[in-house]
Amino acid sequence: LLMSNINIHFDTNLKINFNNKDIPQYIPNIFKILNLNPSSQINILFVDNNKIAELNSEFRGILEPTDILSFSPDFSGTYYGTEKNKKINNIDFPKHSDINKILIGDLAISLEYIKNQNENKRIIFDNEIKKLIIHGILHLNGYDHENIKDEKKMTEKQNYILNKI
Repeated sequence: LLMSNINIHFDTNLKINFNNKDIPQYIPNIFKILNLNPSSQINILFVDNNKIAELNSEFRGILEPTDILSFSPDFSGTYYGTEKNKKINNIDFPKHSDINKILIGDLAISLEYIKNQNENKRIIFDNEIKKLIIHGILHLNGYDHENIKDEKKMTEKQNYILNKI
């Protein structure tokens, strides 16, 4: 059962196969632990390293791939580049038909990056995605790891949620 407020998309260039059917099962639990409205909407886009490097460059000024990027309507991250030197085609996440849903944000996750880190061990791969989704949702709720104190707080919360779900 795919819940209508959890939108999962795969970038057209993505060559990695991934079974994502358990994601809609555990995201509501993450929402519950964080006291978010259960009808909060989240968009998750799975991409390759090229696409995430483009997004990383565009929005953070870092021209390299990373595992996850979080795009929040309310919280902003740090831009590290000197200037926004090139415009890429912005990814349009699909607009949801039910406007009463609260958009907490968008996550872009590079499956290629995770696969490279984990040499394709299936269990680790799925668990890593779960960890990253928790990480991303925490970012979308104002958590950050710009300094040691905040990082500790975020890591503790992340591990707590991971154990709970």
